[in-house]
Amino acid sequence: MESASQQLALALFEDFAPRGQSVTEAPKDLGFRRSNAFVKIIDLSLAGRRLIDVAYFLVAEDQEVQREYRVDVGLFKWLLATTSNNRRHLSKLVREAQKAAIELNEIDVEDPSKDRWGAVPLMGSAFIEKGEFIFELPERLQRAIKNPKSSHFLSLRYVFKSVHSKVLYDRLQQFMVEGITPWFEVQALRAWLECEKKTYDLFKHFRSKVLEVAISEIRQVTGLHIEMLTLNVPGSKKIGQVRFRLNATEQPNEQKTAFIVLRNVYETLRKEFALNQSEFNEIITNRDLYNDERIHQAMEYTRHNVKVGKVKVRAGGYFMKALREGYLLGELDRQIHHQSAIAESTRKAADQEMAEREARVKAAGAERDQREADFGWEAYNKLSTEQQSDMISEFCQSQAARLLARRLNVATLNVNEHINDPNVRSMFGGFVASRVHKAAKAAKRVGGPASASLI
Repeated sequence: MESASQQLALALFEDFAPRGQSVTEAPKDLGFRRSNAFVKIIDLSLAGRRLIDVAYFLVAEDQEVQREYRVDVGLFKWLLATTSNNRRHLSKLVREAQKAAIELNEIDVEDPSKDRWGAVPLMGSAFIEKGEFIFELPERLQRAIKNPKSSHFLSLRYVFKSVHSKVLYDRLQQFMVEGITPWFEVQALRAWLECEKKTYDLFKHFRSKVLEVAISEIRQVTGLHIEMLTLNVPGSKKIGQVRFRLNATEQPNEQKTAFIVLRNVYETLRKEFALNQSEFNEIITNRDLYNDERIHQAMEYTRHNVKVGKVKVRAGGYFMKALREGYLLGELDRQIHHQSAIAESTRKAADQEMAEREARVKAAGAERDQREADFGWEAYNKLSTEQQSDMISEFCQSQAARLLARRLNVATLNVNEHINDPNVRSMFGGFVASRVHKAAKAAKRVGGPASASLI
């Protein structure tokens, strides 16, 4: 039976068949020469492939070819799902990746002297320095990773959590043009996916625990829609064959790849909750228990309690306690929070309405005062010089003038010297308007002209 890494390697080779291309037409970046070439990835375990996946994911995100790539060690360990602080585990995986290669064998049956062999290492120099993991890749390999059109090798950009998803995806590639696969024997599918344990003897278990999970993840990561069809064994209700209908019309949404989601979780925990490395290590070590759902529940629970003022010391510590204890925000808590939010929103709306009403009243008052001031100045300008002088003198003795004098830090009788000050000018105009209105009322009572009663 083929190993997962061999299946991956064969998928690289077989990708050109559905497009009607021979291996001689394969991109030169991968070094393919002739149709009798056999390509395989050698000496690469599942853990080693994960390190390669992480490294290539980081390379793929940078459009430019770089001499070296640097990543925070904490983030790299988080993506790699390792807690090793002595770096033995990491160094072992790095050495394994450096030994692994894309191997090319060209066999010329007519002239063995023309046989060729070559290998492109999957990772170059790598080391840790000042809290960063630093690694190098051959430029040819970088270009293959960064340009999806150059080769199927770039499917390594699609990072799967499950090896079942990866193997199934690779197996389906050669049928993309047809849009549907042949009928596969269920037993053959089990062999491809290394699911020959007794657990998967019943098809319903194999389907729910492996096939449907893999199909869902393939769609999430690559955008490929897969419909599974089944065929019974003749004369029985037992499922004997399976085929897949494929629809790749939608472009992959790379923002949904597992590593991007995983990296975003790391950045949130590091920046928003300020977790330290020992706390990250605890999460990585207990990843089966502390899965994404539980992490997000603890985040939600902590954020809620920060908002209501229950977190007094450190949000990260509160989050870790919520994570360890499995705290989650219950439906009643959500309801209370929702009602509280509605009440707060209602109060803010009422305060806003009051503030707007006060602002409108204030604006209307200011507009009215300005009209009165303008009216007062018009009346003032119609007075004789002697009347104007008397009006100013009377204003300087008013309560308004005394307030202005304190504000301007001058003597009350000298307020008129600041008549061009906007406040003084407005106050004086209002004072004159008030005197005009009073004179008009007095004149109305005695039947005389208002102007005659101004002074």
